[in-house]
Amino acid sequence: MYHRLQALVLKTGVSAEADKTVLLFTREWGKVSAVVPGAKKIKAKLSAAAEPVLECDFSVYLKTPNARSRVTGVRILNGFSSLRSDWRRFCMAQHCSEICDALTMYNSENAMKYDLLGRTWELLEKAENPKRIVLAFTMRFLKLSGYSFLDYIKRGNLQTTRSVYDVLLKISTMSGEALDADEGMDDSILSEVESCLEGYLNLYLTRPLHSKKFMSKIAVMEKQLAAAN
Repeated sequence: MYHRLQALVLKTGVSAEADKTVLLFTREWGKVSAVVPGAKKIKAKLSAAAEPVLECDFSVYLKTPNARSRVTGVRILNGFSSLRSDWRRFCMAQHCSEICDALTMYNSENAMKYDLLGRTWELLEKAENPKRIVLAFTMRFLKLSGYSFLDYIKRGNLQTTRSVYDVLLKISTMSGEALDADEGMDDSILSEVESCLEGYLNLYLTRPLHSKKFMSKIAVMEKQLAAAN
């Protein structure tokens, strides 16, 4: 049976000699995996859609409910071109994708999660302070997954300073645009917030996030280069 799915491409992989797999977060079915036939070929019609950080309208064929979907057609709705021209922002977008993958079960529909991830990718394209956008995404996605960080603190599981808690409250309630434009945000406190939130997130991850490891290695290399100069 053929289906139309609106989906965010979380990640891609190799399926066969000429095929690719895509992990999709769809509005209709939640997280699903699909095969893109012939996507590794240079002139393949479907190859453009077999890349991460895209929003597409997919046509898929599903033979049985338990079978993997097969992509038969695609229309790109948003290519997030500004992210692809800035590797740091693209890494942040993939970081959000990894969180979505790690905290979402297969075939678990959640339109609020879908909208949150898509909106976060849009904000990362133009934000002056993209790190704030990623922190806000992490807090809100955790809450939608049933792991509210603020509730965790309120239950006395983690002691924080008042200034850190106030920033966490801002991050969890302000709109992305307002958060990005907030000139009163203290970057030193933001680093402490990031550390606390990362520790909490790791409680629910079964494996380290590849994007986080990559960005950490780059940061170390940049410090070494700066020290050498």
